[in-house]
Amino acid sequence: MITVIIADDEKLIRAGIKKILAENIQIPLNILEAKNGAEALELCKTEKPDVLITDIRMPVMDGVELMKQVSALDENPAIIVLSGFDDFSYAKAAIQSGALSYILKPVDKKELVSAVSEAIENSCRAEQEKNEQNLKVIAAEGRIGSENSFDTDSFPNGYYVLSVSGQNSLSFIEKILKTVKYYVLEKKKDFSFLVIPKEALFLITEDVESVPGVIGVSNPEKSLSNLKVSRRQSVCAFLQSFFEKEEGKKKKVFHYKEQENDYSRIDSEYEKLTGRLEISEPSDIQKSLTKLFVFDQSLEKASEELYYLYSKIISDLFKRFPAYTEKDLYLNMKSIMIERLWLLKDLEEWKVYVRDYCIYLSALLSRGIVEHPFIEEALEYISKNYTKNINMAIVANHVSVNYTWFSEKFKEHTGVNFNEYLKNLRIEEAKRLLEKDCYKVYEVAERSGFGDVKYFMKTFREITGKTPTEWKNTSISL
Repeated sequence: MITVIIADDEKLIRAGIKKILAENIQIPLNILEAKNGAEALELCKTEKPDVLITDIRMPVMDGVELMKQVSALDENPAIIVLSGFDDFSYAKAAIQSGALSYILKPVDKKELVSAVSEAIENSCRAEQEKNEQNLKVIAAEGRIGSENSFDTDSFPNGYYVLSVSGQNSLSFIEKILKTVKYYVLEKKKDFSFLVIPKEALFLITEDVESVPGVIGVSNPEKSLSNLKVSRRQSVCAFLQSFFEKEEGKKKKVFHYKEQENDYSRIDSEYEKLTGRLEISEPSDIQKSLTKLFVFDQSLEKASEELYYLYSKIISDLFKRFPAYTEKDLYLNMKSIMIERLWLLKDLEEWKVYVRDYCIYLSALLSRGIVEHPFIEEALEYISKNYTKNINMAIVANHVSVNYTWFSEKFKEHTGVNFNEYLKNLRIEEAKRLLEKDCYKVYEVAERSGFGDVKYFMKTFREITGKTPTEWKNTSISL
C-alpha cells in the first residue's frame, strides 16, 4: 500500500487534500496527517512514506527545514510542496531539496492529483527496480544475504519462475499480469525470466494458445533462497520444447518435473572429446559429438541432460583456451551462438554451432602442435599427471625442451602460462569430485593435485568466487 503524509497546520486543508486523493487516486492509500514539520519528520522516519505533501509555512518546523531533514534520510519520499506565497525563493528551496512539484494555494484538484499520481508511479517503479535487483542477487548467490532488503513475504502463497521465449512474449504476459505483482528477473532480446505469484499462473495457462512463444515453468516454491534452483528448473522445463515430437499443434507451456539423473556418460564422452581436441581429425570430432549428443528418450530427462552439457561447455570448454575463444573472431561468434541456446529454432542448429566451434578450435590447436610438436607430448603428459606433484620444469624436462623456450611456446599455444593451465585443470577436477558429494574438502584437495588444503581453498575461491563447500551445495542443487 502507498503511504502519503500530508503536512499542513490548517486542519481543513489537510482534510480537503485527503478527500481529493481518496476520491481520485484509484489505488489504496494509507494517508497520514501532521500539523507541523516536526510531526511530519517523525512520521517520515517511522512510516517511510512514498509521498510527502507539505506546506511551506508551518509552526515548530517549516516546510523548507522539513525538506532538508527528509532529504538526508536513507529512504526519502517524493516531495510535493504547497504554498500560498508565489515567491521564487520558496520554489528554489523546494527544488534544491528535491521536490517533485511546487503547487500554489488554493490547490487545483487536477494539478494535485496529477502530481501525486506521478509521484506514486515513480515510487512504484523505483521499488520495482530495487526488488528486481535484490532478486537478481539472490538468484546469483543462491541464498538470501543479510544485506538483502527484499520482502521475503512478497509471495505468501509461493511463486513460480518462468522462462519465456519468443518475440513479443514478454509484452503479452505483461498485459495478462497487469493487475498482479510480479518481477522480471532477467530480460534479454526475445527471452526473459519472470518471478510470479503462485496464484497468477492460471492467468497465463488459461490463455495458453495466444502465447507467441514457449514458456518453461519451475516447480512452485515458497522460499526465495531457492530462487536459483527455480530459475534452473524453468530453463530445463523450457528445453523440453527441443525434444517434443508431437505432430501438429506445438505445446506452448512446459512444466518442470524432478528427475534422478546420472551424468557420468556425458562426463566421459565430453572428456574424450575435449581431452584430445589438439590432435583430433574433424571426422573424429564429429564421431565424438555424435556420441555426446545422445539424450534420454523422456522430455524431462533429455532437457536436464542438455542443460548439464550446455553448462559444461560454457563453464569449461570456452575457458580452456581463452587466447583463442576471446581473440579469434570466428570462435567468438560461434561461442555467442552456443550461449544463446534458447533463442535458436531447434536443437540441431545448436549442435551445428558446437560442432563448428570444436572443429575450428581443433584446427587452430593442431597448427600450433605442427609448428612445435613437443606441445602435443607435453599436453598429453599433463592430462595424465596433473593430479600429481608436477611443475613446468618436470614437464619441460620430460619433452626435452629448454625451460624458457617451453614456457614461451606453451603460453603461445594455450593462451595462459603453465601454472594457470595446471591450476585450471586441477580446479575442474576438484569441481568434479565435489559434485560426487562423497569426499571431504581435504580429500578433494589431495585428489585434485593441490595437496595443501589451505592453498586449495584460497585458490578455489579466487577462481570460482565460492568456497568449495558453497560451490558443492550450489552444484548439487543444480
